[in-house]
Amino acid sequence: MLLIGTAALDRSPRPQSATDLTPIPAGRKAETIAIISVDGPIDGVTTRSIERRLQEAKEAGCDAVVIELDTPGGDLMATFDILELIRNQAPANTVAWVRPKAFSAGTIIALATREIIITPTGVFGDAAPIQGMPVVGLRQLPAAERAKIEAPLLSEVVFDARRQGWDEKLVQAFVAVDVELWLIQNRTNGDRLFVDAAEYERIFGDAPVATRLTRLPAPPAKDQFSELLGGSSDPDEPVPTVAERNETIEFLQDFPSKRPVLGPEDAPDWVLLGQVVSPDELLVLRADEAAAYGFTSGEVGDEIELMTFFGATKIIRFDESWSERLVRFMTIWPVRAILITVMLVGFFIEIAAPGYGAFGLVSLASLALLLGAPLLAGMADWWTVAAVLLGLMLVALELFLLPGFGVAGLLGAFLIFGGLVGTFIGGRPFDDSIREDLVRGLLATSIGFLGAGVGIWLLWRNLPRLSLARGLILAEEVGVIADDPSERAVPSAPIRNPVNLAPGTVGITATPLRTSGRVRFGDRMMDAQSAGGYIERDTKVRVISSDELGIKVEELES
Repeated sequence: MLLIGTAALDRSPRPQSATDLTPIPAGRKAETIAIISVDGPIDGVTTRSIERRLQEAKEAGCDAVVIELDTPGGDLMATFDILELIRNQAPANTVAWVRPKAFSAGTIIALATREIIITPTGVFGDAAPIQGMPVVGLRQLPAAERAKIEAPLLSEVVFDARRQGWDEKLVQAFVAVDVELWLIQNRTNGDRLFVDAAEYERIFGDAPVATRLTRLPAPPAKDQFSELLGGSSDPDEPVPTVAERNETIEFLQDFPSKRPVLGPEDAPDWVLLGQVVSPDELLVLRADEAAAYGFTSGEVGDEIELMTFFGATKIIRFDESWSERLVRFMTIWPVRAILITVMLVGFFIEIAAPGYGAFGLVSLASLALLLGAPLLAGMADWWTVAAVLLGLMLVALELFLLPGFGVAGLLGAFLIFGGLVGTFIGGRPFDDSIREDLVRGLLATSIGFLGAGVGIWLLWRNLPRLSLARGLILAEEVGVIADDPSERAVPSAPIRNPVNLAPGTVGITATPLRTSGRVRFGDRMMDAQSAGGYIERDTKVRVISSDELGIKVEELES
């Protein structure tokens, strides 16, 4: 009886997993899944990070990649670069996981993958281009400019729709606000097709009626996991019509359209389900709506369900590294504006009041961060670094070797400014699509230069009074006699013109003034600064001012 009971238990029904209930398509089946997370705004750092993590996933032997999206959108050029990574470097079994939101650039990236899955509370869509400006914030683009920026975006989403099987009319509703669509269904086989006004009128003979948006009925019951830039902003410039835009998109496509071309003879076979996209808003889909529209292959709430979806046995997460997060922080425009200010203030203070190199080191560190972070993020090219370094060399040449402040100094300042602006535009100064980055770079760099000017002026007036500065700047620089060790001690009170040299006092330069050096006044050796550029050694000079900041002299005319 025990044997019979045991045999009966062995033959009793067992709970079946989703994998047991549903055969997993061969194209999706995987043993090891790599999760590549995309959190927050998408930028150049995101691009380089995804490229690194795709390579690591390949080396780890992962046979499927899941791009986990939780993003409000981001940079247009970075988005295009990520699309190329997905198409050329990611495995064919690459799936987007909306967890829980993927707006704008996130939607564009999701459409480039083989399948889209979503959490039960997920949402994605609204991929229209907008412009973000420093200080000003987000700005709505003029119609003509928006249409020109939309063109490459529409081309990309249509390309991926044809490549991956999305409805190519429907994906345009994520990007363009003038898309208006109706849903029709075949009476015989239940196929659905999204048609615009022109297609509807060609099929049924009458123009469609704009109605309140229809909520799509649930798709037929089936397996839950079944496979399924810048131009002119002239307001008088004509905006391309929908027909002209579609002609442009078709011209740019590598894949032919698979949409059926229906005519009046097909009208009896199709029935209208309702209007699903209006021309005054962008398409945004929740999880249930995404399934009804045919975009998602299923709802996946956690990593256990994800393993069931792929029939996998192992998951490896590849997240952004701390260094990539640091680079992202160092490349936001307010931080870069501050770094520009610190670099310039440190540079000029070190030149004007040389001490133990503290200000120079701070300036060099700021310069390294300014140039290094954009390079690591892929947001700058080597020409920007070369321009800044050459500009600094020319400014130093003007200050130390050439008289006055002339061509070399002005050219150096121009190169520094242009090179720093170049770090905001990805090293593409003549690309039509970098207008937003160019404006951001000009504003941030200008703010940095303005802040440096104010900082230099304030420090120039108050530096000798600061106890910290007296420890970082050599005492001789504020007038203490240089050749008597007993006179080098820092006094307890702020130094105010200790030698009290009267304007007009004559001395002889003991070293070249470039623009700082030493001058002998009688039996005293003093540090001084030239007010008019380079002065040779053994040249007669006269004092034009003597205060707490030091002694300024000019060459005595013979």
